[in-house]
Order: sequence, then structure tokens, then C-alpha cells
Amino acid sequence: MVRTVRSIEEEARVRRVAGVGWDRYLARAEFAEALEGRILRDLREWAAEGVRRVLVVGLEDHGGLALAMASAGLFVTVVDPDEAVVTAVREKAEAERCALRMNFYSSDYMQKEFSSSGFDCAVFLSALSRYNEPVVVVKKAARELRAGGRFFGRIRVRPPLPRPGAWFDRAPAVKHWMARAREVASRVAFLERFMAIPEAQEFLAALSGVLKVERAERVHLVAPFLAGVGSGLPGETVRAAFLQALRTIARTEDKVLARVPAAASLGTYLVVFATKELGLGRTFRV
Repeated sequence: MVRTVRSIEEEARVRRVAGVGWDRYLARAEFAEALEGRILRDLREWAAEGVRRVLVVGLEDHGGLALAMASAGLFVTVVDPDEAVVTAVREKAEAERCALRMNFYSSDYMQKEFSSSGFDCAVFLSALSRYNEPVVVVKKAARELRAGGRFFGRIRVRPPLPRPGAWFDRAPAVKHWMARAREVASRVAFLERFMAIPEAQEFLAALSGVLKVERAERVHLVAPFLAGVGSGLPGETVRAAFLQALRTIARTEDKVLARVPAAASLGTYLVVFATKELGLGRTFRV
């Protein structure tokens, strides 16, 4: 894969539009394990097969995943714009004696260029949700993966919005008020942020033009929001009781999403395991 004028123009449009938000709970190992433990175990097992060089974008978990991979013998490159977090993770790596297998960059990922085909695996635990055009971010990561390389992404998504039928064409007044509603929504910060969240199926369709999706799963309903609140509660006893209840909520939610087809579209996060196929390189040769 090579950079083209089109890919350069696409990347120039990308900007960070969100902070940690709901994902602040990832910084607490016990909360991350309660909600994401199954997915993270699958990721570590999946990434251990034929992988040596790993790119980890975003340290919302304060380096837990990157350090685990480095301790397992992988060579890990981490990128995060927060210099204080990068420094803290570097110090942890030195304490755990795996720093020699890690590279650290305090930078916005979209502003940091890596060589084409330089990595065997790319991991975006939460960083995709920070950008206004996550598919373009994935394209950059795909260019930096070798053929056959692996991609893991976890991103916040929203349910599909109702699509008006043909009867709208016969109802000008309805069309007018819908247009006004969208205009008003664009001026309300909360609604604007909500509309910026990608719809899962649209995101997957776009992703399929870049990578081969091996597994895609909708997870969580309100558990991440509750975890974000609970991870900041004072007192170990209170947090422990809250965490126990949260585990039950998270398990129940994921069972509902897996077993009730009608509920699947309500999942608030999408988890994707994908691989880079050589033939898909044409995406960048437009």
C-alpha cells in the first residue's frame, strides 16, 4: 500500500473530536476486566499467533494491554497524545523489565507516520472513537500493516436511525420540519456528538473495503456509562460492591445482545477482528 493524493487529502480531514468519556473506566484494571475481560483475552490469544510487532494506538487503559503484550515477548509500539500517560507507561515498562521491547510516542496517531507494512498487528482499544472519520484512521493503520497482518478495533456506535419512506416525497411539510429538526440538532452539543458516532453497519460496510472482517460483535448497553461513573466512586468498599453489581449487569447485557436479534442493533460498542489481504491494497490506488 502506498500513500496517494486521495489518502493524504482524507487524512487531512481527520481530527480528534472526543475525550476519554465513557471509556475512563478502562484505566482501572478491575473495571476493564469486568466489562472487557472476555474480549481482551480473545485479543491476546488472537494476537499471539504469528505476531511479533504490535502497534497499540491509545493508552486509555494506562498501558495494561501494551505491557501485557510486551511481557509476553512481543515488540510493542505505543502512540498516545497525552505525554503524562506515555511517561507513566514507560516507567511501568521499566519496572516490569519489558521497556527494551517497547517504543513510545507522545503524538496524535494521525500526525505520526510509520513505514508501510511495518507491523503484524494494530490495536485500537478505544482510540477510534476519538476521531471524526474513524474509517480513514483504519486505512492508515492498514497501510502500516503487513499483508496478512491483524487489526483489532473497538469503537462506540449508535443504533440506525429510522429511514423515511417514499411517503415523505408526498409530504413536503413533514420534510420541512425534519430538515428544521436536523438543523436544530446540529446546534445542540449533545445531539451533535451523538450524530457524529458511526452507525455500526455503515462502519462495517466501509471497513470491509479496507480489511477482511473476521469477526464483528456488538457489546454493551449501559454498562460502560455505569462503569465510568462507578470507577470514580470514593472508598474501596463502595467500589467493590458497585463492581460486583456491574459484572452482573455486563453479563446480562451481552447475553441479551447475543441471543435476542432485535436487541443487537442497540449495542453501544462494536468490536472488530480483521486481517489485511494483499488484494485489498487497491483501496489506496485510486
